[in-house]
Amino acid sequence: MTIGIGQGERTISRISRLGVNRVELEVGQVGELLAVDGRPHWPLLGRVLRNGPESDWTPGQLIACNIDRQIRRGEIIDVDARRVLAVPAGMDEGWALQMPLRWPLLHAALCGGLRLQAGESLLVHQGDGELGLSAIRLAVSLDCSVMAVCADRAGIALALAAGAAETARYDDDWPTLLREHGAVDAVLDFDSGASLEASLPCAKRGARLGALDLSATRPPIAMAWPAFWQRQASLVSLDWSPLRQWHIAECAKAHFLRIDEMGQGTWK
Repeated sequence: MTIGIGQGERTISRISRLGVNRVELEVGQVGELLAVDGRPHWPLLGRVLRNGPESDWTPGQLIACNIDRQIRRGEIIDVDARRVLAVPAGMDEGWALQMPLRWPLLHAALCGGLRLQAGESLLVHQGDGELGLSAIRLAVSLDCSVMAVCADRAGIALALAAGAAETARYDDDWPTLLREHGAVDAVLDFDSGASLEASLPCAKRGARLGALDLSATRPPIAMAWPAFWQRQASLVSLDWSPLRQWHIAECAKAHFLRIDEMGQGTWK
């Protein structure tokens, strides 16, 4: 039986007996909506209250997960215990909220789709946004050199602090400015491929150009195809499925924990 109790800003919805592999938690922080796998998801942090059969999380432990419906701070919910991640003690909450969705998405994009290797170079668009800053940190931890395009000087400062070697503003002739520092092995665009065509002058022969939500772009992205083919470039649609590829979340967690230990995990 489910009982709903309203307590001001707090809503409690408790199931008398939890199912197998379910864990009950009280929602603490809720992150911003992010579309992953073509569906809306909200990352959240919560404290464990109790476990169902075959779930052994410690009561009071802070965990991170994602949920496909909007919730509020203080709600009590139950989620799949196999789809949550433990938050290390002392980790910044803003950084911890990256764990359920953004970390696996970026790990799949850089390590899977774009196949970044140590010693390569990456051009990151929207480099001053949350995704862009996390991508810069991840690429730097992979021993890659990063160029970033940002909205303004404040954004450039953020990108440089995250580890970008070279930066430019969108208001400037950024393809020419960045090309002076050498061509890149890969390009990452968070805006459905809107900046990929302009990035071609910055790309090496055989470069990988990737974008999130590329498969959903209508009409197809603009591209100077003769120049694209001449460079023998490849186009990659980057995504991650929480349902089909949860194992990537564990890989991403381990990698980003190393970044946190290196002191790169606190948002400035």
